[in-house]
Amino acid sequence: MSSAWYELLANLAILSMLVLIWSNARLPHIDCPQIIRQFAFGLLLGLGAIIVMMRPFEIGKGVFIDSRATLVAVSGLFGGPVALIVTAFCATAFRVYLGGAGVVAGLTGIGIAAVVGVLGHALKKNERPSTFGIIIFSACVAAGGPLSFLVMPQASLSTLLSSTIAPIAIIAFAATLLVSLAVANEIRRRDAVMRNHVYKTVIDSLPDCLNVKDMEGRFIVANPATAMLMKVANPDALLGKTDFDFYPFDIAEGFRADEQNTLLHGTSEVIEQQVTHRDGSTATLSTLKSPVRDSSGRVTGLITHNRDVTAKVKLEAALAESERVVTAALTNMADGLIMFDKDLRVVFCNEQYRTMFPLTADLRVPGTPAASILYASIARGELINIPTDNVTDWVNAACSRLRQPGTVQFPLYDGRWIESRTSPAADGTCFVVCSDITKGKQSEQALRDLNMRLAELAETDGLTGLLNRRAFDAALTEEVARVGRGEGALSLLLLDVDRFKAFNDTYGHTAGDDCLRAIAECMRAVARRSGDRAARYGGEEMVLILPNTPEEGAVALAHELRNRIRTLQIAHTGSEKGIVTASIGVATLANHTMGPDAGRLVVRADEALYLAKASGRDLVRTWEPAKPKLVSGKSGG
Repeated sequence: MSSAWYELLANLAILSMLVLIWSNARLPHIDCPQIIRQFAFGLLLGLGAIIVMMRPFEIGKGVFIDSRATLVAVSGLFGGPVALIVTAFCATAFRVYLGGAGVVAGLTGIGIAAVVGVLGHALKKNERPSTFGIIIFSACVAAGGPLSFLVMPQASLSTLLSSTIAPIAIIAFAATLLVSLAVANEIRRRDAVMRNHVYKTVIDSLPDCLNVKDMEGRFIVANPATAMLMKVANPDALLGKTDFDFYPFDIAEGFRADEQNTLLHGTSEVIEQQVTHRDGSTATLSTLKSPVRDSSGRVTGLITHNRDVTAKVKLEAALAESERVVTAALTNMADGLIMFDKDLRVVFCNEQYRTMFPLTADLRVPGTPAASILYASIARGELINIPTDNVTDWVNAACSRLRQPGTVQFPLYDGRWIESRTSPAADGTCFVVCSDITKGKQSEQALRDLNMRLAELAETDGLTGLLNRRAFDAALTEEVARVGRGEGALSLLLLDVDRFKAFNDTYGHTAGDDCLRAIAECMRAVARRSGDRAARYGGEEMVLILPNTPEEGAVALAHELRNRIRTLQIAHTGSEKGIVTASIGVATLANHTMGPDAGRLVVRADEALYLAKASGRDLVRTWEPAKPKLVSGKSGG
């Protein structure tokens, strides 16, 4: 019996050696296809099955057993169909080779073990079998062993079953359990090694610093980025050392205080640290410190993740400085600035812009639609000269202009003028710069008024304030052309102050100038219509252009003018009238009465004036083709 136990131990040793060979004779760095690994696993267990069949042990008189069923079943459970086929093939081939009376029973046992193995593999669904599952699996393998004896002759079956069934089942169960647990643990170990390898690869590949310290602050794990930060050759140079070995004392002491605070409270925290190395170089780190706990939840160390944010901090500082400069520029700029998004809602505006529009400053804030601002500005009377019957169309047109580059000038309620310059961007946003151009507009209006004044002065007689001869000629030519187009009659009054040379000789030129100015006022009083124009023709002669006036109307105005001059009662001892009087000649150009010739009309008025003087002065005469007739002679004629 001691020999049987020896052989049993030899079988178990073979099984253990197979597991040991499988555990160590592997190439983890070679990426083999899965089917190759399964084939190798099946081949190893198949060779093991051959070896154990070469070392069977006797458990009863003439009854020999081995652990081939265990290896076949385990191959199917862990290696799948590919491994099972290889193992079963090796075991079957060798058992047939051995021959003997138990060939059929041996092959049946191999077949039962293969069925149990493949069923176990299918039921575990590519997951690692649990300990309980392995026990059930081992029991099934143990139960399958005695079943192989059912194919033996009936005469010896009862004797075998009564004396060997229990030992066979126990040995098969124990062997299968031992091998399955060993393989399962090895698979778990391989998985753990693979995960650790992946984790290490990931950690070593991180561009950020990652390290673990014990409760005393000593490095126990560090990646290459940490070594680079600490300015050492490799991570191994950090192990067992603390920050005090690499940083100035005050810096390292600050780091240790932060670590102890994290360990004390047992919570993670993110802090920003300024680092100064022994060589004087500096860096800014964003540091995550998190406690490491064991399975019982007790804090056993500290994991630290450092990210060098020196460039980021410098960039943020530069950005903050740029924002400060831009803000200062926007705050101090004289112009107003507003930005709209693609939906024409306010994104930004400076204070100058809001100050330009005090009645709607409360609406000119981020988020307000441009249309709402315009409607409110119109309703509150800030924008003026907007057609009240077409406000909606006006607002829509104004919003449309925000999508196109251009310049618009508009007045405000308080007399100020604003110029807005729109610059749309490709993304649909737009910038509008508003400038107060009130002074420019005022200067422009002043210049316009000055030009008008200069134009008036160029056309005005300096003494009387009436049109000068040049302006008279231009106006008369224009009116004659109008008559030539059939647009109504034109009359001309030509006035001459009677005995004016004698007046100057008697009273002096200053009094003469005053006399002419007074008569000019009478001319202006008579020229009441906007189209009537009075001019100084030369010396003491004055002329009055009367558009759309027939001869009768012109004569009436001539009498009114003559009487107004008499009413002045300007003494004139050099005249037979005793006061200043004037003679007036009237000429009328009706439709088609003569060609459009201004010179001929003046000549006719002059001829009528000559007749008035020849008839006794202080008279009004009209021009006639045959002979001039006396129109009035009762007023001092």
